[in-house]
Amino acid sequence: MLNQKRFPVVVLLAVALFLSGCTMAKISGKGPIPLLLNNPSKKVEVIEHLKASKMITFDYTGSFDVYEIIAEKLANTKADAAINLTVTIKSDMGTFLVNLFTFGLANARTIQVEGDLVKAPEGVSSLFDPSQVLAKARDVQDLKSEIKEIERHGRISSIVRTDDGFAILGSK
Repeated sequence: MLNQKRFPVVVLLAVALFLSGCTMAKISGKGPIPLLLNNPSKKVEVIEHLKASKMITFDYTGSFDVYEIIAEKLANTKADAAINLTVTIKSDMGTFLVNLFTFGLANARTIQVEGDLVKAPEGVSSLFDPSQVLAKARDVQDLKSEIKEIERHGRISSIVRTDDGFAILGSK
């Protein structure tokens, strides 16, 4: 049986271990506006600085979509892209109290996204290196046939709209 003097220490240690854990996450951005972790090689105009955060609860996957957090900000601007993005996953007093109250079942964390919303003078396709352009297509039918051909020989990273149709970006 546990010594009564050690019991509070053991309980506190058990609670601390239960509430803490490994921090591993998969960060993604699935949406219509490109998200860049760094500054593009082309000149861009900064529209505004972006800083948004959201408390995520009951998420046991460790997978976060940045667009869920910044979608409202992006919808209210005419930005072509978000650059210099920094994604921070942290615990604060709010998440600690949620986890404490639910005995860690809520699995609460705060996700913070910071970066710059920019407008590219020559359009969003100018932000990408032309050596990455694997093919161009005028309409969706051409796009489908080009994709089928490229999938045999290379890897598609994204498809962007250009002034005269679409550009397929990737590597061979």
